[in-house]
Amino acid sequence: NKKNSVTMETLTSLDYAKLIQFAAVRNHMTLLNRTQINKILFYVYGVYLAEVGESLFNDDTPKAWPYGPVFPIVNKKIDPEQVIHDFSQEKIDAYRANKKAMDIVVKAVDKLHNLSAYKLTQWSHQKGSPWYKTLFGDGDIMPDDQIKWNQEIPKKYIQDYFKNNK
Repeated sequence: NKKNSVTMETLTSLDYAKLIQFAAVRNHMTLLNRTQINKILFYVYGVYLAEVGESLFNDDTPKAWPYGPVFPIVNKKIDPEQVIHDFSQEKIDAYRANKKAMDIVVKAVDKLHNLSAYKLTQWSHQKGSPWYKTLFGDGDIMPDDQIKWNQEIPKKYIQDYFKNNK
């Protein structure tokens, strides 16, 4: 079915971020802040990569920022105050075409929606996490002025981490 393959490719990091917002409001009556959206999206991206072996979307990759893994496009374009009530039929079809991704989003939001941005940042900063390994390898934390921020977090770190941490 050619239409489906075209639709699948059009889902972006922002589409999945909006799906996370939608699930939080619909299933938990919760508005997530920018940090929570980015962290839950990172979790979804990681679990999907670990289970499927490919990226959930290709328009953006997680970068190591001071508050943890961030998708720059989502961070810039998402509106945490927006309450998303529904999607176009095309978007709904595109989401449904990847049931695995939908399931991961729902489970991730169920699991993480009530954790504060602070708690999610603590989680993403743990020694051995993809964010930590990107910045410090297996070493110790360096002073801020020696850190190279905005590095892409390698897919291998993410995949390995989420194979063991779901």
